[in-house]
Amino acid sequence: MGYSLFIARKYIGAGRRSAFITAITMISVAGVAIGVLALIVVLAVLNGFESEVIERIIGTNAHIIVRKSGGLEDPDEVAGRIRELPGIQAVAPFVFTKAMVISRTTTDGLLIRGIDMEREARVTSVTDYVRPEGFRFEASDSLMDRIVIGKEAAYSLKVALGDTILLARGEVSGSFSGVIPSFSRYVVGGFFDSGMYEYDASYGYLDLEASKRLAGLGDKVTGLSIRLEDMDEAPLLAQGLSVMLGPGFIVSDWIQLNRNLFTWMSMEKKVMFIILSLIIVVAAFNIASTLIMVVMQRIRDIGILRSLGATAGAIMRVFMLHGLIIGVIGTAIGIAGGIILAEIVNRYKLIQLPGDVYFIDTVPVMLKAGDVLAVGGVALLVCFLATIYPAWRASALVPVEAIRYE
Repeated sequence: MGYSLFIARKYIGAGRRSAFITAITMISVAGVAIGVLALIVVLAVLNGFESEVIERIIGTNAHIIVRKSGGLEDPDEVAGRIRELPGIQAVAPFVFTKAMVISRTTTDGLLIRGIDMEREARVTSVTDYVRPEGFRFEASDSLMDRIVIGKEAAYSLKVALGDTILLARGEVSGSFSGVIPSFSRYVVGGFFDSGMYEYDASYGYLDLEASKRLAGLGDKVTGLSIRLEDMDEAPLLAQGLSVMLGPGFIVSDWIQLNRNLFTWMSMEKKVMFIILSLIIVVAAFNIASTLIMVVMQRIRDIGILRSLGATAGAIMRVFMLHGLIIGVIGTAIGIAGGIILAEIVNRYKLIQLPGDVYFIDTVPVMLKAGDVLAVGGVALLVCFLATIYPAWRASALVPVEAIRYE
């Protein structure tokens, strides 16, 4: 390995005759570096978007949700049992129902969620997304209950603060086959702006007691929202809660509730990794062509080394190390450049996004050591594979024919 590495290093750009090969070598290094840099930056951006989406989802939903068909009759007792488990940070009751909302100009459907704002603030970040800041359901000059409507839903309904709306729910009549709608009046007291269109266009929030009356639950609630000390433990704790609470209870964690979204983001990341890896593959072809030209230029040297006793394996190692040196240099430059560029974009917020289209104003960046190592490993592997054929061809030369060729 000692003299093989020494010769490989000497072959990189040695001599005036190698000026063209040196130029191609530099192009190969640049190709590997650009591919690695692009992969690291793109993966960092995808990680940043994934982190932002998770933060928004967790902001509007609890880590674990416990429900029961027909509603929970004793939510405080069940919440007390849940709080005794390790890893539980907070528990809050909620009511969930659907209603038709009627404004002065149009109608639409809303998913109504009833919350106790004080307890909900310990479980989710819903109260942080309500405008105006400091909103409370209790503070009202009107005898009517106040409602918070998603920003996009309010835009669709053309309602403003202080406007009155009707919520209609269907109730099955006991005297004949049919549905009789019941209407309730509410004052628009605030708007909900999470940045997630799905939530902002379809959710409305009521005080817990008002939502019980709307849903006709009496003293029952739909379920309990649970916040954990470590949200990554949600699937395991959800299984434990399901066993502890017994049949009749439905326990869901935040990963399970958003499985399709996370599957899509994971698939997107894999596809981008594969597509951008093609840049490194192209650079690897450059490395292979460079080695082929080096072999052709060094045929006499190969013959002399073989006649002096160098084995075919030693010759093969010379050119494999030659290619690997190119790959290592390009990978190192690409990793350093990718990390620096990602940090610059993240620190100085260089790429701005339209706030009316995206839920964030700048491109988020999150570097992960695992991604950097994976990119570096793939780059080196591809470069290594590119060296095999040229190195094998060099090792297959017969010494006498190699010297006679020159």
